[in-house]
Amino acid sequence: MDRINGLGAEMIAISVDDDVRQAGMAQRWGMHDIRFVADPGGERYLQALDMYDPEERGGIALPGMVVVAPDGSEAYRFAGRDFADRTNDDDVFEALEGLGLGRVNPEPWTPDVEVPADLKRFLPPRDLGPYMRGNMFGSVAIRRRMTGEGPETDAARAVAREHQMVTKATLDAWELWQPHVPADW
Repeated sequence: MDRINGLGAEMIAISVDDDVRQAGMAQRWGMHDIRFVADPGGERYLQALDMYDPEERGGIALPGMVVVAPDGSEAYRFAGRDFADRTNDDDVFEALEGLGLGRVNPEPWTPDVEVPADLKRFLPPRDLGPYMRGNMFGSVAIRRRMTGEGPETDAARAVAREHQMVTKATLDAWELWQPHVPADW
Protein backbone atom coordinates (compact mmCIF):
# COMPACT_ATOMS: atom_id res chain seq x y z
CA MET A 1 0.00 0.00 0.00
CA ASP A 2 2.92 2.31 0.69
CA ARG A 3 3.95 2.16 -2.98
CA ILE A 4 0.43 3.02 -4.12
CA ASN A 5 0.24 5.93 -1.68
CA GLY A 6 3.72 7.03 -2.75
CA LEU A 7 2.47 7.26 -6.33
CA GLY A 8 -0.35 9.58 -5.28
CA ALA A 9 -3.22 7.12 -4.98
CA GLU A 10 -5.33 5.41 -2.39
CA MET A 11 -7.10 2.07 -2.63
CA ILE A 12 -10.86 1.67 -2.48
CA ALA A 13 -12.31 -1.86 -2.48
CA ILE A 14 -15.91 -2.29 -3.64
CA SER A 15 -17.82 -5.53 -3.21
CA VAL A 16 -21.37 -6.82 -2.85
CA ASP A 17 -20.63 -7.75 0.76
CA ASP A 18 -22.44 -5.78 3.43
CA ASP A 19 -20.71 -3.31 5.75
CA VAL A 20 -20.32 -5.83 8.59
CA ARG A 21 -18.62 -8.45 6.39
CA GLN A 22 -16.26 -5.86 4.92
CA ALA A 23 -15.42 -4.45 8.34
CA GLY A 24 -14.80 -7.96 9.68
CA MET A 25 -12.42 -8.81 6.83
CA ALA A 26 -10.59 -5.50 7.25
CA GLN A 27 -10.21 -6.10 10.98
CA ARG A 28 -9.12 -9.70 10.59
CA TRP A 29 -6.56 -8.79 7.93
CA GLY A 30 -5.47 -5.50 9.52
CA MET A 31 -6.33 -3.64 6.31
CA HIS A 32 -7.14 -0.18 7.58
CA ASP A 33 -5.24 1.52 4.79
CA ILE A 34 -7.88 0.45 2.24
CA ARG A 35 -11.33 2.03 2.21
CA PHE A 36 -14.08 -0.57 1.82
CA VAL A 37 -17.38 0.26 0.13
CA ALA A 38 -20.44 -2.00 0.27
CA ASP A 39 -22.46 -2.22 -2.93
CA PRO A 40 -25.09 -4.95 -2.41
CA GLY A 41 -26.54 -5.93 -5.77
CA GLY A 42 -23.84 -3.89 -7.48
CA GLU A 43 -26.43 -1.19 -8.10
CA ARG A 44 -24.43 1.86 -7.11
CA TYR A 45 -20.94 1.23 -8.53
CA LEU A 46 -20.23 -2.28 -9.81
CA GLN A 47 -22.86 -2.44 -12.54
CA ALA A 48 -21.92 1.04 -13.78
CA LEU A 49 -18.26 -0.06 -13.91
CA ASP A 50 -19.27 -3.24 -15.79
CA MET A 51 -17.71 -5.29 -12.99
CA TYR A 52 -20.73 -7.23 -11.81
CA ASP A 53 -21.78 -10.80 -12.56
CA PRO A 54 -25.48 -11.27 -11.74
CA GLU A 55 -25.32 -15.02 -12.51
CA GLU A 56 -22.63 -16.03 -9.99
CA ARG A 57 -24.03 -16.79 -6.50
CA GLY A 58 -26.89 -14.34 -6.84
CA GLY A 59 -24.58 -11.55 -7.98
CA ILE A 60 -20.93 -10.86 -7.21
CA ALA A 61 -18.32 -8.25 -8.02
CA LEU A 62 -15.91 -9.23 -10.75
CA PRO A 63 -12.26 -8.57 -10.01
CA GLY A 64 -11.23 -5.27 -11.44
CA MET A 65 -9.05 -2.25 -11.06
CA VAL A 66 -9.70 1.28 -12.20
CA VAL A 67 -7.11 4.01 -11.80
CA VAL A 68 -8.87 7.35 -11.93
CA ALA A 69 -6.82 10.42 -12.82
CA PRO A 70 -7.38 13.71 -10.94
CA ASP A 71 -9.49 15.01 -13.86
CA GLY A 72 -11.86 12.02 -13.50
CA SER A 73 -10.67 10.16 -16.60
CA GLU A 74 -9.62 6.52 -16.49
CA ALA A 75 -5.85 6.13 -16.55
CA TYR A 76 -6.09 2.33 -16.35
CA ARG A 77 -8.86 -0.27 -16.41
CA PHE A 78 -8.86 -3.99 -15.86
CA ALA A 79 -12.14 -5.87 -15.76
CA GLY A 80 -11.84 -9.54 -14.88
CA ARG A 81 -13.76 -12.20 -16.76
CA ASP A 82 -14.61 -14.18 -13.63
CA PHE A 83 -13.76 -14.53 -9.94
CA ALA A 84 -10.30 -15.95 -10.65
CA ASP A 85 -9.13 -13.26 -13.06
CA ARG A 86 -6.70 -10.65 -11.70
CA THR A 87 -4.69 -7.73 -13.01
CA ASN A 88 -0.93 -7.46 -13.15
CA ASP A 89 0.57 -5.18 -10.49
CA ASP A 90 3.15 -3.84 -12.92
CA ASP A 91 0.42 -2.49 -15.22
CA VAL A 92 -1.24 -0.69 -12.30
CA PHE A 93 2.04 0.82 -11.10
CA GLU A 94 2.91 1.94 -14.62
CA ALA A 95 -0.43 3.74 -14.92
CA LEU A 96 0.05 5.43 -11.55
CA GLU A 97 3.62 6.46 -12.38
CA GLY A 98 2.36 7.99 -15.64
CA LEU A 99 0.12 10.36 -13.69
CA GLY A 100 3.14 11.95 -11.98
CA LEU A 101 1.34 12.61 -8.71
CA GLY A 102 2.88 13.21 -5.30
CA ARG A 103 2.49 11.05 -2.22
CA VAL A 104 -0.82 10.94 -0.41
CA ASN A 105 -1.38 9.90 3.17
CA PRO A 106 -5.03 8.90 3.44
CA GLU A 107 -6.65 8.66 6.83
CA PRO A 108 -6.98 5.05 8.07
CA TRP A 109 -10.38 3.59 7.28
CA THR A 110 -12.59 3.10 10.31
CA PRO A 111 -15.84 1.26 9.66
CA ASP A 112 -18.96 2.74 11.17
CA VAL A 113 -20.48 -0.64 12.03
CA GLU A 114 -20.03 -3.02 14.94
CA VAL A 115 -17.80 -5.99 14.05
CA PRO A 116 -18.68 -9.27 15.75
CA ALA A 117 -16.11 -10.36 18.33
CA ASP A 118 -16.03 -13.83 16.77
CA LEU A 119 -14.22 -13.45 13.45
CA LYS A 120 -14.35 -17.16 12.57
CA ARG A 121 -16.55 -16.59 9.54
CA PHE A 122 -13.90 -14.38 7.95
CA LEU A 123 -10.98 -16.03 6.10
CA PRO A 124 -7.94 -16.01 8.39
CA PRO A 125 -4.69 -14.80 6.76
CA ARG A 126 -2.93 -18.07 7.66
CA ASP A 127 -5.31 -19.89 5.28
CA LEU A 128 -4.50 -17.74 2.26
CA GLY A 129 -1.17 -19.45 1.51
CA PRO A 130 -2.56 -22.99 1.30
CA TYR A 131 -5.58 -21.72 -0.64
CA MET A 132 -3.44 -19.90 -3.22
CA ARG A 133 -0.95 -22.79 -3.51
CA GLY A 134 -3.85 -25.11 -4.32
CA ASN A 135 -5.05 -22.62 -6.90
CA MET A 136 -1.61 -22.29 -8.47
CA PHE A 137 -0.93 -26.00 -8.71
CA GLY A 138 -4.46 -26.64 -9.96
CA SER A 139 -3.80 -24.24 -12.84
CA VAL A 140 -0.50 -26.00 -13.59
CA ALA A 141 -2.28 -29.37 -13.70
CA ILE A 142 -5.04 -28.03 -15.95
CA ARG A 143 -2.51 -26.50 -18.34
CA ARG A 144 -0.62 -29.79 -18.56
CA ARG A 145 -3.81 -31.73 -19.30
CA MET A 146 -4.53 -29.71 -22.40
CA THR A 147 -3.57 -31.65 -25.45
CA GLY A 148 -3.87 -31.00 -29.11
CA GLU A 149 -3.06 -27.99 -31.19
CA GLY A 150 -4.99 -25.01 -32.39
CA PRO A 151 -6.06 -21.54 -31.32
CA GLU A 152 -8.59 -22.70 -28.71
CA THR A 153 -6.09 -24.97 -26.97
CA ASP A 154 -3.41 -22.25 -27.11
CA ALA A 155 -5.84 -19.72 -25.64
CA ALA A 156 -6.86 -22.10 -22.84
CA ARG A 157 -3.20 -22.80 -22.02
CA ALA A 158 -2.53 -19.06 -21.92
CA VAL A 159 -5.40 -18.50 -19.47
CA ALA A 160 -4.16 -21.33 -17.23
CA ARG A 161 -0.62 -19.92 -17.35
CA GLU A 162 -1.91 -16.43 -16.57
CA HIS A 163 -3.80 -17.78 -13.54
CA GLN A 164 -0.67 -19.62 -12.40
CA MET A 165 1.36 -16.39 -12.58
CA VAL A 166 -1.28 -14.34 -10.73
CA THR A 167 -1.53 -16.87 -7.92
CA LYS A 168 2.28 -17.02 -7.71
CA ALA A 169 2.45 -13.23 -7.42
CA THR A 170 -0.20 -13.34 -4.68
CA LEU A 171 1.77 -16.02 -2.85
CA ASP A 172 5.00 -14.02 -3.14
CA ALA A 173 3.27 -10.97 -1.63
CA TRP A 174 1.67 -13.10 1.09
CA GLU A 175 5.03 -14.63 2.01
CA LEU A 176 6.46 -11.13 2.57
CA TRP A 177 3.43 -9.96 4.54
CA GLN A 178 2.55 -13.12 6.48
CA PRO A 179 5.38 -12.98 9.08
CA HIS A 180 3.91 -9.69 10.33
CA VAL A 181 0.48 -11.20 10.99
CA PRO A 182 -0.40 -12.23 14.57
CA ALA A 183 -0.73 -16.02 14.91
CA ASP A 184 -4.32 -15.81 16.16
CA TRP A 185 -5.51 -14.12 12.96
